Parts: sequence; C-alpha cells; structure tokens
Amino acid sequence: MSFSIEQLSFAYARQPVLNGVSSGSLLKGRLTALLGPNAAGKSTLFRCIAGLLQPESGRLLLGDNRLHEMDRAERIHQVCYMPQSYNSTVALTVFEVVLLARKQLRDWRVTDDDIEAVSKLLRRFAIEHLAEQYIGELSGGQQQMVALCQSMVRTADLYLLDEPTSALDLRRQLEVMQTLCEITRERGVVCIAAMHDLNLAARFAEHIVLMKDGEIRASGATEQVLESPQLAETYEVDIELKRSKDRIYMVGASLLPEEGQN
Repeated sequence: MSFSIEQLSFAYARQPVLNGVSSGSLLKGRLTALLGPNAAGKSTLFRCIAGLLQPESGRLLLGDNRLHEMDRAERIHQVCYMPQSYNSTVALTVFEVVLLARKQLRDWRVTDDDIEAVSKLLRRFAIEHLAEQYIGELSGGQQQMVALCQSMVRTADLYLLDEPTSALDLRRQLEVMQTLCEITRERGVVCIAAMHDLNLAARFAEHIVLMKDGEIRASGATEQVLESPQLAETYEVDIELKRSKDRIYMVGASLLPEEGQN
C-alpha cells in the first residue's frame, strides 16, 4: 500500500494556498517528514487530506481507496489526523481520553482488549504514570504526549501528525520519533509528520516531502532531498551537511550574506 497526492489545489476565499501539489508515492512502513517554512501550506495540506477542507481539484490515493471521493465520515476510518495545537480542560483522566479515542469509531462497550491496548500504548510512550491524572492538570508537553497516544491508539491506514514534538524536550523528541518509526513499521501504515527540525527529520525519516508557497519543491529519499539544492533554496539559507559517527546526517544552517557583503 502507498499514498499519493496528485495535483491537489486549494484556496481560501480565492487566495490560493495549495497549487497543484503532487507528492509521488509515500510507502507504507516508512516515516515521511513534511518539511517547509512557516506558511508553506503544510497544515492546510493535512486538513485537505483529512477531509476537513474541500480541495478545488486533485486526487488522494491510499492504496486502492480514492480518499477524495469519500465523505468525511468515510475518510475518518482511513485517516487519523493529529492537529498542531492541542489543549484540553475536560474533566477526564489521561486513560479515559485515550480510551475514548479508541472507542470513537467502534461500539462503546469497553472490552479487556481495549483496556490492554490503552495501557500498552501509555507504557510505550512512557506516560503510564500519568494515567490517573486529569488532562487539564498536565503541562503542554504532557498534553502533547497524550494527543499522540490518542492518535496512535486508533486503527487507520494513514496517520497525519502536525508538529508532534513541538512542545517536547530533546530527550522526549528522540524517544517519540523512535517510537513513531517503530509503530509505523510494525503496523505497515503510512505516517507523515510535519516538522521544523531538519535534524530530527534527517535522523528518523526515510522519506522527505519539501514544501514552500503551496507547492512541493522536492519529494524523495531523505538523503536525496537533504543533498539537493532545493533544501537551501526553500529555507533561503546556506546548508551544511555533516555525518555523525553513526553515519546520520547533521544539518547546519546559516543566513545568506546580504547583497553587497563579502
């Protein structure tokens, strides 16, 4: 199974945001990083794929399924979307909100399998100690971890994670990205994470989609995109690539000299 975007276009009140976006094939079992500067169109693209926005044209193909022909109710069974911002003050515990996410698209009878699935996922993301705490009492980073569990406890073929590590400290970022890679491989699903950290993308992603101004500037294997001139052009910086001792790219960036300067 693979996922592809073909000639997708979208506009807000006649202001174009996505301009004929095409991704190529994004394969199952591989984490894809969606990169690009602010206002590149990444979040809008996710909302179009999830069915929250209606594109003007284009196709969304997930295996044999034509997502663009499904209504939102049908699509929600195929696509799990985690938005960028997450803040909840509901009077529910962490365990309860993750359990509700699991049961949302199923019957509401809670089984032993449901309890085990939630418990296992909380352990896997190392927040089992928060299970009985109320969601409104958590820090921003802790709430983001809960949002990740709410997304990954669902059964879907395509996961869209908008800035899944933005509120986390460095260690948590590494742990979360490693766990997401493992789950993506184990389930054989397509997982796309919108990110700003080029070094996290270089370390964990197997595929990169690079966006700017509502267009995809590059899409391909991680090393291929990192080594391409489009990366520096997209961010309007100088890019320096180095290899770590374990042969993973480290990305350095510096501002371009102003015109007239040596």
